[in-house]
This record gives sequence, structure tokens and C-alpha cells, in this order.
Amino acid sequence: QKITKVYIVACGSSYHAALLAKYAIEHWARVAAEVDIASEFRYRDPVLDPAALAVGVSQSGESLDTLLALREARRRGARVLAVTNVVDSSIAREADAALYTRAGPEICVAATKTLLAQIVALELFALTLAQVRGTRSAEEIGHIIDSLHRLPEMIEDVLSREKEVDQVAEALAGARDFFYLGRNVGYPVALEGALKLKELSYLHAEGYPAGELKHGPIALIEPGTVVVGIATRNPLWEKFQSNIAEVKSRGATVVLVANDGDEETARQADAVLWVPETEYLFAPIVDVVPLQMFAYSLARLHGHDVDRPRNLAK
Repeated sequence: QKITKVYIVACGSSYHAALLAKYAIEHWARVAAEVDIASEFRYRDPVLDPAALAVGVSQSGESLDTLLALREARRRGARVLAVTNVVDSSIAREADAALYTRAGPEICVAATKTLLAQIVALELFALTLAQVRGTRSAEEIGHIIDSLHRLPEMIEDVLSREKEVDQVAEALAGARDFFYLGRNVGYPVALEGALKLKELSYLHAEGYPAGELKHGPIALIEPGTVVVGIATRNPLWEKFQSNIAEVKSRGATVVLVANDGDEETARQADAVLWVPETEYLFAPIVDVVPLQMFAYSLARLHGHDVDRPRNLAK
């Protein structure tokens, strides 16, 4: 109840989970939240006090940059929470408390199931904070939790569409430049989609907030460029449609992640990755899955080892 600000620190895919947590914490609990790349946090002279909570997100619980960032937060008086997949890891031991994602061992280098589990853990934390602070009613929180319980079935549904994703990947196997675009909670999903493609396929991929297109990136959009848009229905869906129209008019090949049956969105796309519709703050948990599958499929088409990408290690 006394927390006035939440600082979340993480690296890689965990950073994208942290960005999504910011939306949930501020929307549901009405607490200001900041997200930092862990390796930058302690070098920017952050302002923390005993009313601040620092949250470190790390699949392994051993990410040195995240561990050092949490130590710095504690040194400056903040309380510390760890979100990790590994029980009794370094970050968990040093924190005041730990949320274990319990996703099971992740053997491959690229985070997949552990990312989804991190998002769920952080959003449950946001709901708990809302409950404690009284910013959401018990009835509303119950409704949100009901939506959360339906997610495993939705993810199974998306995974069953592997052949559809493979067909899109096969059609784009010769492409070399990919831009992933999203708005609101779709933006961190775009960042994660681009990261997975880079990690697994070694293709040029960038993630952007779609509203930033006109501030430079649109200069790179030309025929042969693939734009992957996170076009499920969030509060900025209408604005996002105009962004997609801009890239389409410049000759980009457009692939959209869209809600089942949303033909209005599909009309803007050359290919669609369909997903079930859910509560918009939970949508990233579903929307990121076809992007993971897409990166996997392209990596296989290019003959790469999807479990052990070059130059990367766990």
C-alpha cells in the first residue's frame, strides 16, 4: 500500500515482459512504473527511496546485469522483488521476495514458454497490487482472472495452426528485411517478434512503435520489405490501421496478427496470422505465439539450429 513507484529491470525477452507489466501496473493499480534495460539502470543515477519497489525479471535468475541493478536499487533504499523461473537462483536469494514462474526447464537459448510465464506472473502481480490498493473491485478482478484462465486453451489453439504459419513463412523465405510494428501493448510484442527472428533466423528485423514510422523508419519501407503488424484489437487499433495503410502504399508486404474473424483488419494484409480474442492486456500472451512459430519456421527454412543460435548462450 505504501509503494509509490515501481522500477522494473530486465534484459532481452524479459525486458519485453517488463514493458508489458508497465501497462498492467499503471492501468490496473494506478502506480507509476518505469522499465529499464538492466545494464543501463545503475549507470543513470536513478532516484529511489523506501517507497519504491524494484522488480528484477530474469528467466535464469543469474543474469549479472539484472542482479547488479537490483543490488543498486537496494543500496538506494528500495525494496526488491524477483521474478524468475529458477528456484533459489542468485536473484531470488538476494531479493526480499520472489515470484517463481515455474514454467519448467527451458533448454533452448531463445525464451518462449518462459516469456509467457513472466508476463502472466507480472500481470498477476499488477492485479494483486490493484487489489491491495483498492483501485479495482473484487468483481472486476474476478472477471479478469476468469479471462486469464482461458489463455492456455487459446495458446493450444494457436499452436495447432502451425501449418498456416509455415505457409506464410515459406512465402516470405526470400525476404531479408522485416519491420515489426505495434501500438499500445502491441509494441512490446513487436519488439519480441523482431528479437526472435534475429535470434533464430539471422535476418534483419526491427521492432518499432507504429506511431514512430513517420519519424524516420518509413524511409526504409520499399517493395520487398516485410511489415509484420500486431493488429489485434487494443485501444489504438484504429490509429494502427492508418499506419499499416502507410506502409502498404509504399509497397511493403504486410503480415498481420489479427483476431479470428476480423475481416476488416485482414483486408489490409497480404497474409494473416489468426489468434483468438481476449482481454487486451492479456492479448500479448496469445499474440506473441504465432511470431515465435514464424521465427522458428523461417529459421528451419534457412537451415539454422533453432535451439542453439550462433553467438548466443544460456
